[in-house]
Amino acid sequence: MDFISLVKTNMLKINSSSQIPNKGIYFMSLGGIGEIGANCYLYCCDGKWIMIDLGLSFADEKFPGIDLLVPKIDFIDEILDDLEAIIISHGHEDHAGAVAYFAEKIKCPIYVSGFARSLIENRLKEFGSLEKTKLITLEKSKKINLSHFDLDFIATTHSIPEPAAILIKTKYGNLLHTADWKIDPDPILGENFDTNAFKKIGNEGLLALIGDSTNADVPGYSESEAKVKEELIKLFSRYSHRIVITCFSSNIVRLESIGVAAKKNNRKVVLVGRSMKKTIDAAIENKIIKENINFITEEEASHIPKENLVIICTGSQGEKKSALYRIAYNSHKHIHLEKDDLVIFSSRDIPGNEKSINNLKNLLIGQKIEIITSDDDLVHVSGHGYAEEIKEMYNWTRPYVAIPVHGELKHLVAHSKLAQSCQVPITRILENGKCIQLAPNKPEIYGIVETGKMIVEGRKLYDSESNFIKQRRKFSFDGVVMVSIIIEEDLSVNKNINISTLGLTDLDQKEIKSMFKELFINDYLKLNDEKKYSDEILENLIKLAIRKCLKLTSDKKPQVNSHILRI
Repeated sequence: MDFISLVKTNMLKINSSSQIPNKGIYFMSLGGIGEIGANCYLYCCDGKWIMIDLGLSFADEKFPGIDLLVPKIDFIDEILDDLEAIIISHGHEDHAGAVAYFAEKIKCPIYVSGFARSLIENRLKEFGSLEKTKLITLEKSKKINLSHFDLDFIATTHSIPEPAAILIKTKYGNLLHTADWKIDPDPILGENFDTNAFKKIGNEGLLALIGDSTNADVPGYSESEAKVKEELIKLFSRYSHRIVITCFSSNIVRLESIGVAAKKNNRKVVLVGRSMKKTIDAAIENKIIKENINFITEEEASHIPKENLVIICTGSQGEKKSALYRIAYNSHKHIHLEKDDLVIFSSRDIPGNEKSINNLKNLLIGQKIEIITSDDDLVHVSGHGYAEEIKEMYNWTRPYVAIPVHGELKHLVAHSKLAQSCQVPITRILENGKCIQLAPNKPEIYGIVETGKMIVEGRKLYDSESNFIKQRRKFSFDGVVMVSIIIEEDLSVNKNINISTLGLTDLDQKEIKSMFKELFINDYLKLNDEKKYSDEILENLIKLAIRKCLKLTSDKKPQVNSHILRI
């Protein structure tokens, strides 16, 4: 039986306590498989559970007016009493950003590194939930002992301080959750990549590796952050104008590189963007920043000669509320660009953001501002290992089972092929919600739980299939028609029918206004008096009449809102 058939024949829907896994060890994802972001992984051993990461993701065009999504974690309501701990692998938002949104739900301790703790605490303070959340900073021993799990934390390298892979020891065997990682032989910040620890894991025997797939389809090895720092030093020396550089606010390693390059070139550094400032404050609080970088305020920056200034800002993905967006549109209070200034995009384009990023670049180019991206110079390296690094991990650890996570389907498939090339006996490509039993028997799908996304509107969460989102989608595609009619006491229709439209062409508007009255009144007159008293029937008549009006001019089916006034 192939894997697909196996999945279809073992689709126990886990929706009650009697169906929840008990004996054995299990793994499932509530977010993070088939996508990059919203990471949330669950491990179960003999009825006790741990969660690794609780992150968010960015919304795309399917969610008009929405910036952030978080995983739907309703399943943990069934296991709250048996959820022993949440472990945050590192401080990036896609791994830790959703904690604040679920603070009221979470009852167990949350284990974090010092830096990640500072970032999470900032968000919890905003939500007024800090006192309700039990954050525990990992000790230097980097070990956690729970009733059914013993956890060891292994130093890796990434684009943020204090990343770690997590070795999960159980009586059924050991599991390795790599989280986000790369092999950087010369890290700018933090500990060196602990190669020997991974070799030891392989020598002791590894049941399963659950690993990062982000760059599994990229051949070779990733570049070191140290090379970015060297390139930035050279770049800064070649320019006598103002330099603006945009990157992810959480990429503290890159911020360090930029700060060093600025210092080497006698430039002062200003941070623009709320999230950027909070990240730096957390880094300073945890004594992570090595260099004595001369940060100045935005107001001070307005008085500094342009040849002595580097501006680090948010907005690398073209976000409309970002600092770079406001600077480009000359709407920032203190920062203004001039001809021949330089803007460096020190980041990768997240899939789906290409259009907004290109629009921002074109706007800057139109102002005679020079643009540099990673296509031009080494101004960005990924924080995730490439194919050869993933193969090295498998050669060191030699797991029995490989489960790719943290990637779109193309990344998961590429990761699976790499594992197979390293003679891993079993590989499994899962979906969010699929629960797999790893031991004591041969790995197979146990069941499925409901997953999905919750949308963030303000500080509240709503189901991604909420009616207001469906309405927004419809409005954005088909437009809106609003009709107000007055029904007189004698049940006649007042001649003053008001029609207004949003998102329709001039031709469609003209067609509606010229035809609606005739169509509606003809249908209305066919009704008996009893039906004329029904607002519901009249609303349906209005909708039908609008649709008939548009049938000849377009295939649009707009949202129709009716207001019926009886006098």
